[in-house]
Amino acid sequence: MALSPDIVEFMALASANLASRHIILDSSQPRDIFHFGGTSSQLADSRLSLAIQGKKTATTSWPVPNPLRWGVGDYSVILDGNGKPGALMQTIELKVCKFRDVADDFALAEAEGSVDEYKQGHREFYTEQRLRDGKPPEEFGDGSEVLCERFVIVFVREDLRPHALQ
Repeated sequence: MALSPDIVEFMALASANLASRHIILDSSQPRDIFHFGGTSSQLADSRLSLAIQGKKTATTSWPVPNPLRWGVGDYSVILDGNGKPGALMQTIELKVCKFRDVADDFALAEAEGSVDEYKQGHREFYTEQRLRDGKPPEEFGDGSEVLCERFVIVFVREDLRPHALQ
């Protein structure tokens, strides 16, 4: 994947910072570049802030990417609401399961309210996403397979660092 200049600069800063902690990024990093919240810049910013603060440590993807471009141990860039790199995360766990089987502790780790709020919010989000993308109105429901990903934030853009937990 061709990286934009701002991603290249961000990855250089992250690489230098992580090298001081004896973490070496390889040339294939980042494996993914994304933002939380679909097309909502406000949602992307608020979810990024929760991740930086360590309150959001999980995310759910649907449909499950095939092929999956990243795995446990890989790094991904989380963009802010303006599409600028905000944080670098490392995937620490991946699990594919039916939506009905998402564990309660995982749902809560998404930092989107109660388990019921997580489920309702994701049902609405994935339905809206399909319509917005002009794709057939594929039904998302309890039997849909989702990718449950746990992560840790390993680097934060300098101007966002005051939002991180000390």
